[in-house]
Amino acid sequence: MCRTTTALAPMAALLLLAAVALPVADSYRVLGFFPFNGRSHNIMFKALMEVLADNGHEVVQFSPFPQKTPRANYTDVDLSKEFPSLVNSLTFEQMTSFSRFKIVELINNFAGPDLCRRVFETQHFKDVMSGKYGKFDVVFTEIFGSDCWSVVAYKLNLPLISVVTAPDFAWMHERVGSVDNPSYIITPDEPVAGKMSFLERAMNTYTYLMKRYKHKTILNDGADAVVRQFFGADTPPINELVRRTSLVLVNRHVSVNPAVPVTPNVVHVGGLHLKDTKAERVSSPRLEAGLRKWMDEAEHGVIFFTLGSLVRTSSLPKHTIQALLDAFGALPQRVLWKYEEDDLDLPPNVRTASWLPQTDVLAHPKMVLFITHGGLMGTTEAVLLGVPMLGIPLFADQEPNVLGYQHLGIALHLPHTEMTKDNMLAAIHKLTDTDKYRKRAREVADLYLDRPRSAAAEALWWTEYVVRNKGAPHLRPLGADMPLYQYLLLDVAAVFLAAVLAVVLVPVLLVRKLLAKPRAAPAKQSPKKKTN
Repeated sequence: MCRTTTALAPMAALLLLAAVALPVADSYRVLGFFPFNGRSHNIMFKALMEVLADNGHEVVQFSPFPQKTPRANYTDVDLSKEFPSLVNSLTFEQMTSFSRFKIVELINNFAGPDLCRRVFETQHFKDVMSGKYGKFDVVFTEIFGSDCWSVVAYKLNLPLISVVTAPDFAWMHERVGSVDNPSYIITPDEPVAGKMSFLERAMNTYTYLMKRYKHKTILNDGADAVVRQFFGADTPPINELVRRTSLVLVNRHVSVNPAVPVTPNVVHVGGLHLKDTKAERVSSPRLEAGLRKWMDEAEHGVIFFTLGSLVRTSSLPKHTIQALLDAFGALPQRVLWKYEEDDLDLPPNVRTASWLPQTDVLAHPKMVLFITHGGLMGTTEAVLLGVPMLGIPLFADQEPNVLGYQHLGIALHLPHTEMTKDNMLAAIHKLTDTDKYRKRAREVADLYLDRPRSAAAEALWWTEYVVRNKGAPHLRPLGADMPLYQYLLLDVAAVFLAAVLAVVLVPVLLVRKLLAKPRAAPAKQSPKKKTN
């Protein structure tokens, strides 16, 4: 026994020295500040915070969506009582009545200056700012509604990282100096895909400029008074505070979104919320046993239909609901429908539920089609899992999302005003009768997964990089702080134009002067002599 212990002693010493010599990763304290009560947005934020917590960082998330089960290194500041979830809060009629030209006004209703005031008044917020939850190393906010939350990073003197749950926002670029050319970068909510025509470029440019102006004047300028009320009259305007942003994480990937130039302080992390999702199609044990058996036994496959978390599908017009039932009942496939009420006479092949684990449903090997409103989170899951889509967009970014997928060859677009039995059946048969769309969906899924590291790993690395380098100001392009006339080279163009005019006009004027003939003086008439 003693001989063995003696023999192991040098090995133990070596292991101890190796452990001491190994670099120890820094553990940072992260404040995730996400008070907007839209569940689909929070899916991405929660995934990001979980990645940070699982990798040893201490996370405090300020949100209306707390963890359902405790998680190591993760503390919730629960706002769910003050700001209840918007899940199933809108009717079909309300959702489809919103004009894409009024999106900023709609955002203002849910995430504008009023939300800023109500959040700043909460005891939760005062506790965070007073240090009850300790000191932090970095602050995360969302780019969507008012940017009043940027004052948190300013007052705590911390690096600011912002998250965009969409592929782009017109108002995200100026703060970090990223490229935002509307000649080919499609403005969110514009119903176009691929290369734009002249008229489409003209409308895209108008929408881009209009949304930037409205976001600044309605959401940010409108919240300046609120920020100064709570933080002092000397607090800089919000549009100056956001220029301190160190990094922007964008829900975008080049396999499904058009390629765009990016600056070092903008990182694409499309699919971040799918950090735990495998690309394999499996019958998940997380599915309720009865539902799982029903899907397993679907001889011709399963079609999944949902209009997202905001809209109550049961609020569809009665004639539309009947048309859907008639269409679904005529299909050989089984249809799983997210429907909130228990008032339908269902065909034998149709099953409804008020809530469904969407990712697990889409991952089932019998899944052949996803009928969706075109929300980015759900459609991203379908892209990853190689499921073709029938898109029935209702508002905002949903139509351009669906048109983009149709352009890729993995979806069809059906306007919500055309949900008749015949139109539904025609689209479903086109998508399911051959392997064309399934094959293309698998090709796009392979492209989506072909990246140097996962979106979660990308977000983790860049977060640590920004904190490690004290905000990483070197990532900021020089153009971010140039006046617009300099950025667009208007001053240079003016000098060049003046030089050209000088080169052309000066010789012309000189020649004209030289060639001009002097006018001859009129001849003097001699006075006539008088004769007698």
